[in-house]
Amino acid sequence: MSKIDWSKAPEWADGHGLVAHHGITEVWINMDQYAVVGAEDRAYPYGGGTGDNRHNFTRSQVQYITPRPARWDGEGLPPVGSVCEAYDAERDLWWPGQVLMHGNSDHAFVSGTPECWGTLLWASIFRPVRTPEQIKAEEREKAIVEMAETMHAATGFGVNRADCEALYDAGYRKQVESCQA
Repeated sequence: MSKIDWSKAPEWADGHGLVAHHGITEVWINMDQYAVVGAEDRAYPYGGGTGDNRHNFTRSQVQYITPRPARWDGEGLPPVGSVCEAYDAERDLWWPGQVLMHGNSDHAFVSGTPECWGTLLWASIFRPVRTPEQIKAEEREKAIVEMAETMHAATGFGVNRADCEALYDAGYRKQVESCQA
């Protein structure tokens, strides 16, 4: 059995469980419904009895239930089991990972996510995993600041931020010069 990848869980799921029925089936669960992990994105009400859903799994068939880790708001240490980004000061990088255990009062041991397996890190600085929108906004901000600094260095004059934003939004980017023989 592999680690539970909570990033793939539907929003409504508050747990993960196993159902032994013609093999082992992994399911996302809450009190009203379940969905098979890795299958189509469809939830089913629990079954049993004589109604339309009688052939669905019943809640009592779900075994080895693992509750969803508490959501972390970015304050203090992230809870064990939560997914976050940990700062590696030695490499000056943020690593996505899952918290495996807490050490002393300000450190946690983090294991890399599937994108960077093999990364094990004692860390003391954490942040919630950024959304694609947040990453795009950070990249935009960094490019606008770089554009303003480059224009200031070239002209010696102050640069209007709104002008740099308009240039960036219009698609202007720094071109990397290539050496051709």
